[in-house]
Amino acid sequence: MADEPATPPATRRRFLEVATLALGGAVSVVLAVPLVRYVLTPIGRKVVSAPDRPIDVCALSAVPADGKPLQVAVVSDAQRDAWVTRQRVAVGSAWLRRDGDKVVAVSGQCPHLGCAIGFDGQRFRCPCHKSAFKVNGERESGPAKRGLDPLPVDVVNGRVHLRFLRFQPDVAERTEV
Repeated sequence: MADEPATPPATRRRFLEVATLALGGAVSVVLAVPLVRYVLTPIGRKVVSAPDRPIDVCALSAVPADGKPLQVAVVSDAQRDAWVTRQRVAVGSAWLRRDGDKVVAVSGQCPHLGCAIGFDGQRFRCPCHKSAFKVNGERESGPAKRGLDPLPVDVVNGRVHLRFLRFQPDVAERTEV
């Protein structure tokens, strides 16, 4: 008990040290709270939005009555990605054709690995891996394990409305992602 350190006397210098540390800590907390909230905002929320309602892609009169496919761009009004919301975003493409009185649509992406497909006048073809598909979207040849992915279509007031969906690539069964 003889060698116990003595507590330093309360001095003005000691008070200023403690006050400075307390003030610096308070300022750090005040600045850190908004920064932490900004970084953690996306956690627990759906941060990437896809078009959740049908998108108006073209006039019904633009789709050829003879059954030839027409490629259309699918442009979403708005898309949210974590902190940013962008307007008029191209989310993909689709091929429309008339089948009697109704309009049918297939995705513009190859179900093998997602390359953009084209139409050569008789069939759809993927330029990447040589998959070929009939006009109705059925698989004809190549490494694709299924036909082209159908997309839901409605005609409202003479306009074609399309619900754009994405499917898992390179699998035989259609699984929406």
